[in-house]
Amino acid sequence: MRVRPLSAFVFPLFIVALLVPIANSGAAEQKLRRTTAILVDKKTNTLHLAEYLDGAYKVLKTYHVTLGQVTGDKQDEGDLKTPEGIYTFSSRSAPPALKPKFGVMAFYMNFPNTFDQLAGHTGSNIMLHATNEPARLKKNYDSEGCIVVENQEIKEIEPHIRLGLTPILVFSELTDQYLKPGQDENLKKFFTTWVKTWETKDIDRYIDHYHSDFSAQGKQKSAWKAYKAGLNRRYSNIEVRPEDVRYYVHPKYSMITFTQNYRSKLKNGAWGHRSRGTKILYIAEESDQPKIIAETYTTLMW
Repeated sequence: MRVRPLSAFVFPLFIVALLVPIANSGAAEQKLRRTTAILVDKKTNTLHLAEYLDGAYKVLKTYHVTLGQVTGDKQDEGDLKTPEGIYTFSSRSAPPALKPKFGVMAFYMNFPNTFDQLAGHTGSNIMLHATNEPARLKKNYDSEGCIVVENQEIKEIEPHIRLGLTPILVFSELTDQYLKPGQDENLKKFFTTWVKTWETKDIDRYIDHYHSDFSAQGKQKSAWKAYKAGLNRRYSNIEVRPEDVRYYVHPKYSMITFTQNYRSKLKNGAWGHRSRGTKILYIAEESDQPKIIAETYTTLMW
């Protein structure tokens, strides 16, 4: 499968954290509800810890990073390259479970993510981690594909990471055009129209938002259309009610994350299905238009 990179929607970085509201109050609550992102610039070997405000990134602090021994975008298991794209962190590890060479802490990235899998990229155990050998940080390229910082630095970064939510965007080069990810009107319109066609059960316009290589829940585009058409016939009413929508753009693809508050009613007036969760849409360009090539959903407490 050959995926065409986005050209019309290139600006700031993936994936910013969609913070789940936590019962609290005052300044503490506002701090917890902040959206943060980690931006990695492979050209300058820098990692920027940033806050997402009004659709743009505010860099809080910058660190030097050591990257994969071989330059370029990761394609295959063992190629010693650091992957480029938009990722989240799947888990955290620390000693004694963590090997000493990874320092005091490590965060596993979800490489290969859904987009990578569709593109045929392979690999495993790609991490943002520290090291017990400080001299390694004097080198720009000394890892097996991971992103490496000092022990004290990863301790500073840790409070800003929410597993499964905080994005880390890795660029071959981070330029100014990527620093305002939430201000692309075309991408915002695409999302709004997609939601509207879903809620109005306009199956033809809804499925037109999907890439020909789309895959989710084991279904290709035609099977997805049949599945959604069946639900449309069953339900008299569908509501998606997106909250906390965030737009992330990378040269390879875009990503939209939001809290989905789904509910539907049967034709007899009874509730059909209700759920609340985080949805991630992966957006690739096809025929010069943005299209959903994959999507994932993680249920939260209703």
